[in-house]
Amino acid sequence: MKTVLFICCLLLSQFLWAQNDTVFVSKPKLGLISVDKLNVVYRGIRNPISIVVPNAKSFSVSGLGVSQEKGNYYISPGQGNEMIVILEIILEDDSKVIEEYVFRIKNIGNPLGRINNRNCKDCIVIMKLSELENAEITVYFEDLINGLKLNVSSFSVELSNKTNLEISGNKIDEETYKQLKRQKNNTEFKIHNINYTESLLGCFPSAGVINVRISD
Repeated sequence: MKTVLFICCLLLSQFLWAQNDTVFVSKPKLGLISVDKLNVVYRGIRNPISIVVPNAKSFSVSGLGVSQEKGNYYISPGQGNEMIVILEIILEDDSKVIEEYVFRIKNIGNPLGRINNRNCKDCIVIMKLSELENAEITVYFEDLINGLKLNVSSFSVELSNKTNLEISGNKIDEETYKQLKRQKNNTEFKIHNINYTESLLGCFPSAGVINVRISD
């Protein structure tokens, strides 16, 4: 009886393949489409994706917001909470396999400004005066793509007397440090207007203010 059932299943599968060389599959998938952070893509930016299809003759990728540039693929999601990317694979025998990949869509949160890799939300960073010399200003996203390069190009320092110092680059310069040395112990100042560039094309929000207290 088992032999008869096996032969029937074999004949049925051959019939189906003869009717159509396009196969819709769910599991297991032949290809792999991945992003750096658990199948999450972010609204407002081009999210780079990695596509691997071993032993395929060719493949194509489609979906709302999917683009290709110089051999690299990107997802620029629109509205909604999810989006689907379609991967069409041509196998060596010229048969076609179509796979669907679902990605969650999230909004970009506001980045944190950091001084010497220190900061927190709604708090004051306490630093010694010596730590402020050549202190580096950076920008950090708590929940965003790993490996995203953010380069600070300029920022402002507002002293306790409301004097505002504009600084080019990503470090506290010599003149600003001289001004900070004149401040009394436990004096607070803030770092704001942090301008930065990023490695992706998108609309990134402004970085938050860094509140600092000088304490020796």
